[in-house]
Amino acid sequence: MDSKIIRDPIHKDIELTEVELKILDTPQMQRLRRIKQNGLAYIVYPAMNATRFEHSLGVMYLAGKVARHLNLSKEDTEDLRLAGLLHDTGHLPFSHLLKIKNFSHEENSARLIKQSEITDILNFYGINPDKITDLLFGRGVYGKIISSDIDVDKMDYLIRDSYYAGVAYGIIDIDRIIGCLKFYEKNLVIDEGGLEAVEKLLIARNMMHQTVYRHHTKRIAEKMFSRAYDYAKENLTIEKLSEMDDCDLLNFLENKSSESTANPYIKEILTRIKNRNLFKRFYVAKYEEIGEIFCKDVKDDEKKFEGKICDTLNIPYDYLLVDLPEIRLKEYDAMIVSNNEIYKIDEISELAKALKKAEISRLTFCIYADGKY
Repeated sequence: MDSKIIRDPIHKDIELTEVELKILDTPQMQRLRRIKQNGLAYIVYPAMNATRFEHSLGVMYLAGKVARHLNLSKEDTEDLRLAGLLHDTGHLPFSHLLKIKNFSHEENSARLIKQSEITDILNFYGINPDKITDLLFGRGVYGKIISSDIDVDKMDYLIRDSYYAGVAYGIIDIDRIIGCLKFYEKNLVIDEGGLEAVEKLLIARNMMHQTVYRHHTKRIAEKMFSRAYDYAKENLTIEKLSEMDDCDLLNFLENKSSESTANPYIKEILTRIKNRNLFKRFYVAKYEEIGEIFCKDVKDDEKKFEGKICDTLNIPYDYLLVDLPEIRLKEYDAMIVSNNEIYKIDEISELAKALKKAEISRLTFCIYADGKY
């Protein structure tokens, strides 16, 4: 079989097999070259222009590395690598910025795989597409390698995002973590010898979320973009969005903003994002200060909550935006085996317990508003 080597700044030489090269050349995979991994993060970190394409290559590479460590069969290794390569095909332009009810990029990835030439390629090489999509969802023991508490997806994006952001938080001993992975009672677990390496990963995750992913300027730009999109998204189906890249969506929004019936807010916000003329932080409070009931009220109807504040302060609607980041603590469910017993990492590691507590305590509720108000 033909193979090819692609040079990657993170993992160096990544070798691809014939079937992987065929998959790589499909429109579904090539589209990922034009979707940034971190949306508008480049507004704060100018070099954060990496795309979901190179991230997918990295996940494929690490999936193969884990499979070899676990001595999986050639067939299972191939399936895992392909699942890693295809795991992000269902992401929409600007990825997490588009808030679409009941949308799952995993389900969209499975749909694209099964309704495109990707299925024909897989079938031609004797590979079951259903098995690949099951792995994408983290189903079965092997699926946990692709999607779980500590998976190859997280390993790659933490290192890759840190590298392109120019911060030193992505120093993770991936080889040690992979070397301590094993199956125990049909679970993918980490041997106690890898505890320190996983703790370092949790530190990296914590710092990346605080300083990069939840940087207030990035969040402001994203909230502004999302609101402009809300006013222009009419007739944009998941199917249409799944064919678009970042530039396509921007062009769509630009064209929409030029229509005579368009809301002028769309054009104004797009121009302001381009020129980095963003809203400012108007109010900041920690989650623990405002309480769960308040958070629930805001989540239930953000626009209604914003409207009340706008009416009180005489600020035009949509020129004040609330931001309530989601609490994601899945990584702290990572399973560690110690003395033939399985523990969640925050049950056996005081550092993990402290990091989890710190992550919750640092979450902030923010209100952003146009500076002129």
